[in-house]
Amino acid sequence: MSDIVDKLVESAGQVISGVDKSGQIQSAISGLRQRMADADRKRKINQVKQRLQDLQAQEAQAINALSAQVLALHEAKTLTQPELVSLCKRVDDIRVQIQEQDAELKLLQPPQPELKPEARCPNCGAPVIAGSAFCQSCGTRLVEQPKPAPVRFCIKCGAPLREGALFCPQCGETVPKT
Repeated sequence: MSDIVDKLVESAGQVISGVDKSGQIQSAISGLRQRMADADRKRKINQVKQRLQDLQAQEAQAINALSAQVLALHEAKTLTQPELVSLCKRVDDIRVQIQEQDAELKLLQPPQPELKPEARCPNCGAPVIAGSAFCQSCGTRLVEQPKPAPVRFCIKCGAPLREGALFCPQCGETVPKT
């Protein structure tokens, strides 16, 4: 069986050599092999880079977990290593400074108006600040609809009554006070 395969390979080589007098096919095959090897090398490089990034991320997570544990021991007053205690005290100082700066920022910033979830622009549907004259998203004028006056009706005949009426204009029935 291997004799047949050997003869086929030899015959194929002779055919390629006969057809490829100027060496273009062999050159193309060689170029393809080179590009495939380059692509394989780049793929392996990318795999190693990805594994390296994953390991660096794991390292950062482990360092964060370690520092959180050291801070927890410091806060529980059970940390005894002077080097670590001094580092934790520096973190405490920074936290105090953060709180001071946050308080100063709150004093400097104007209060933000509250958004009412039910207040929406009739044109675009964006949430609007209560009392605004225009929508901040699309510029549509926001006109508050006047509330209709409560409509009252006569309890005897059902005729509409004007505000403050004492008697029904249709049947003369006395209107109860509300």
